[in-house]
Amino acid sequence: MMLRRLLPLIGAAIVAAMPALAKADEAWPTKTLTVIVPYPPGGLTDVVTRPMATQLSKILGKPVIVINQPGAGGKVGLQAMLKAPHDGHTIGTVVPATMVSLPLTDKSYGIDPLKEFTPLTIAVDTFMLLMANAEAGKTLKDFTANARANPGKFNYGTLGAGTSYHFYSVILGKELGIDTVHVVYKGDSNALNDLAGGQIQFLLTSAAAGRAYITSGKTVPLAVTGNERSASLPDIPTLREQGVDLVTEGWVGYVVPSGVPAPIAHKLEAAMREAIKDPDVSKVYTNIGYTVRGTTGEEFRSTVKANIKRFDKLIKDGDIQLAE
Repeated sequence: MMLRRLLPLIGAAIVAAMPALAKADEAWPTKTLTVIVPYPPGGLTDVVTRPMATQLSKILGKPVIVINQPGAGGKVGLQAMLKAPHDGHTIGTVVPATMVSLPLTDKSYGIDPLKEFTPLTIAVDTFMLLMANAEAGKTLKDFTANARANPGKFNYGTLGAGTSYHFYSVILGKELGIDTVHVVYKGDSNALNDLAGGQIQFLLTSAAAGRAYITSGKTVPLAVTGNERSASLPDIPTLREQGVDLVTEGWVGYVVPSGVPAPIAHKLEAAMREAIKDPDVSKVYTNIGYTVRGTTGEEFRSTVKANIKRFDKLIKDGDIQLAE
């Protein structure tokens, strides 16, 4: 009886609140938006985010600032986003590591992305660049031979255990039949500087980060990891061209906390997709060699689910060991 009496009151309260929610949606955004990049400046996520943020500001009529907040393979920045008010003014930048591999491999990660985040859009599909110290080998064939001749003496760098770069480096090592040592770095530039200095012998990195080191003479690009050569790096062959059956899946996307009201999340999603597909922004991405996406949030969610299924199978089948 009590429930029957309360139901009309609850319904009336919801109906009364609807105009306020709609008005809040219409008013949003009400202040500066922040896009958190959970990695250092100058890397893949930073290069993709900044032109998008500039255009997003024009579309929404509010300032959009980009903050680099690195640490723990991306966990620090994303936790900062989750702690911010869930009002749609704080956006997180994500990659397969933070949405897929870390939740699968790191018990201390503490974030369940598909429960705690609302996926907004994937901006671009990316590829990785395999680079080596010049003394380790100037071709993939020579590099492989040298690494096989020195088991346990070839070091490689990544941005953290369980990240996509780590995941694919382990797979690459298995494909090449080499025994290597993992070294963790806080940023792409630190790892690339050590690559040039000979402290590590190879790494997988983004084209955005690795491009500046290609002409140094101290590092050598051995391969790109896409299905085909990159238009921006046409002289670098793919792994498959060189007999290695490995193609990486990479992307840069954006999320908000799941507590952000759906109307606001949808409005932000639409604005971000518009920004990503802006001709000037798209040109920046294609010049780097990335494929412009601008997916819907649901398409993004489906991609994450498919990636989780693939990586989880590799772990359960014992094809990859990620224990440090």
